[in-house]
Amino acid sequence: MKRIIYTAVAAAAVLTGSVAAAAPAFASSGPATVKVVIHAAGHSDTTNVCGVNDPDCVWAHDNMSRQIVATPQPDGSWAVLITDNGSFAGTVDPVSGALLNSNGPVSGTYHLTVTNGTPDAKNLPSQQGDMGTTAMINQLFGGNATVTGGDYSYSYQNGGYVQDTNGEHGGLRGGAVAP
Repeated sequence: MKRIIYTAVAAAAVLTGSVAAAAPAFASSGPATVKVVIHAAGHSDTTNVCGVNDPDCVWAHDNMSRQIVATPQPDGSWAVLITDNGSFAGTVDPVSGALLNSNGPVSGTYHLTVTNGTPDAKNLPSQQGDMGTTAMINQLFGGNATVTGGDYSYSYQNGGYVQDTNGEHGGLRGGAVAP
């Protein structure tokens, strides 16, 4: 059906002499959406509970595939969606700060707004170590971007524990860490 419509539009354009005028309507008028997929190994997973057992607020390390999609907005900013899927290995309970060995699947999404810069997939290596999300997005955008966090939702152990924009829900299953 699409082929018939395109053929009819093209024929009408030729008959009316408007081929040159019709062509710009199909051209891009601005930057295109950029999609990048990387692997992040040893990515620090942080919590708001910082204490004796996790003074740097890191409760786990993630091994994930990260899909980043940056879409240009009419105001010149970029809407960025990060979709993560992988696994985590924890040593601290992110809710209580107590020592806790835990592991399992992790998946989630994070919405960001970025200004000052244009994303280029070549700016990010396909293998990423322990780099914070803001630093990673700044690198994608050439190093001078302003990154503003937005809504997020991450599920651990298939929903047993969830961190999202509204807080933390549930709890991790794991074993006590030997003294």
